[in-house]
Amino acid sequence: MSYKKHIMDTMKRLYTNKYISIRDGNVSFKPKNENYFYISAGQIRKDILNEDQVIKVNFEKKNNLCSEKENDKYNLFYDKNYKYKPSREIYMHSYLQTLEKNFDKDIFVVHAHPPNIIAYTGLNKSNELMNITNTFPELNVGTIGKNVKYYEAGTYDLANNCFINLKNHSIVALERHGSLSIGNDIDKIFENIETLEYYINIQLKSNN
Repeated sequence: MSYKKHIMDTMKRLYTNKYISIRDGNVSFKPKNENYFYISAGQIRKDILNEDQVIKVNFEKKNNLCSEKENDKYNLFYDKNYKYKPSREIYMHSYLQTLEKNFDKDIFVVHAHPPNIIAYTGLNKSNELMNITNTFPELNVGTIGKNVKYYEAGTYDLANNCFINLKNHSIVALERHGSLSIGNDIDKIFENIETLEYYINIQLKSNN
């Protein structure tokens, strides 16, 4: 399967499973041992994503590294004159895709808007996503990081806090915004989201 098709199939699968609406969400994929990743374009329909709407982003270490931040060691390069632009959440993805520990792995980063996760973590107050395992301790969904506080979409603050909360976990909730997952197995990422959505739905119904 082509790398671009990985992105196309994942976006369409998110839409089909109602984990995003028609223009929501973004996905990136980095092949192992490569200094580039692919990411879905912004401002396009995700249910009919095509290869032209999957953008290749190259990265390389900065020559004069002035930042000590683990997530700020690389410059990003893509065709800025191309008709489509990467998702505005490019930094949310690049901070994770450029981690040195991920270099020798195929890596997916998936930003979705699963409705039950958003409802459970709250619109007006925050309920930690990891708390669902208190009710259902048998859940096998990898490791859940702390919720990412609300920041405006596409900002460095959002990207930085996603990086901090997710880099050693499988999935985190973004307050009022959705979820962010990382892994080398896209089927496992979907399984985790589906499992959380199912059991959170039970929890939400029991609270009514």
